[in-house]
This record gives sequence, C-alpha cells and structure tokens, in this order.
Amino acid sequence: MSRSETGARAKAAPKKKKRLRKEDIIVEATRLFAERGYEGASMGDLADRVGLRKASLFHHFASKDVLYATVLAELVEAVKKAVFEAASAEGSFAERLDGLSDALTVTLASTPHIARLLVREALDWGPVMRAHLGATLEEVLGAALAFAKAGQKDGALNPDVDAKQLIISLVGVHFMPFAIGEIVERFTGASPFSQPFMEARKKAVREQVRLMALNRKKGR
Repeated sequence: MSRSETGARAKAAPKKKKRLRKEDIIVEATRLFAERGYEGASMGDLADRVGLRKASLFHHFASKDVLYATVLAELVEAVKKAVFEAASAEGSFAERLDGLSDALTVTLASTPHIARLLVREALDWGPVMRAHLGATLEEVLGAALAFAKAGQKDGALNPDVDAKQLIISLVGVHFMPFAIGEIVERFTGASPFSQPFMEARKKAVREQVRLMALNRKKGR
C-alpha cells in the first residue's frame, strides 16, 4: 500500500469518541452542586454539561442522592488526607503546622468548588452530611484538635489559646477565601484557583496561623 493510500485511510477512519470517565462526571457534578446546591441541581443539567444522555448518566450513578453522597465523600476524604498526613509528618511542631496549612491550601486551591460545596452543605447540614459524613468531619476536627493539644503539651503552641476556638478559626482562614471565590477574585484581581494566588495564600496563611498559634515565649 502506498504512503498516500495509507494517509487517505487514516483520514477516512472515524474518530473514536472520548470515553467519559466516572471521575470526569464527579468533577462536573461537584461544580454544579457548588453553584446550585443539591435542590437546584438536576441530573438533566449534569447530563447536558458532560454530553451524555440522562439515561447514560444513571448507568454510572443510580440516583442524584448517590451521586451527591459520592461527591461529598470524595471532598471530605481529600480534606481528611491533607490533615492526617500533615499532622503525622516528621519535624518540629512549627514545621508540621506549616505543612498542615500548606496541605489544606493546596487541596482547596487545586480542587475548585470543594470549599464552596462543603461550606454550603455544612450550613444546610443536609441528610447526606448527617447520615454519612458527619462522623468523618468530626474525626478530622478531632485529629486537628489532638494535634493542637499535643503542641500545647510540648510547649510549642501557646498554652493560653483555647484549642477548640483555634481550630474553628483555622477552618475559616483556610476555607473561606476559596468558598467565596468570586468576591476574592473581584477584590484581588486574581482567581483564587490560580497558581500565583495559591502561592501568595500559602505564605499569608503560614504567617497568620503562626501568629495565632505558636508560643512566642518558647521562641519556636
């Protein structure tokens, strides 16, 4: 077969349709739920966004409830992983505190809509959160609290700080800039999900968290 014939056949060959992965559906569903909430989002809307028929979407997820629970579980697991890995890392308490701040900032900045959706669900405290994820979130907060109390026992964390109030403040410092992304972008002129913003945010959060938490008397 000549080279020209081979080229002609290659041009004539039909293009294979890209197979939509389950992970791609979850990414788009996360965006949709974050924008509209559970009640405002429909499987039909999601099917249109991902280019599938609604029936095909139900082949991947049996119901909207199942899809929503899957989305939330993945988001909570991402936060849990960041907290547990940083808290159990080697190094001084201050170094691990920096690592925890960095890990959360990177997780929230590199996964658009994660903060917005989790904050929305926490505000609503819907049935999915109550039935499936409340215990996991309590586990994450419990691990963060244990980390803080260990720092106080070691003398690295300010003993006069209320550890639970500190954790609540840290949740706000890390989550809110990404949960209110549109406001942040209007104010700073940069997308909170861009690399420059993420690097600037990591530096700012490190400084703020150290000021809130560390025991200056010990000089750490």
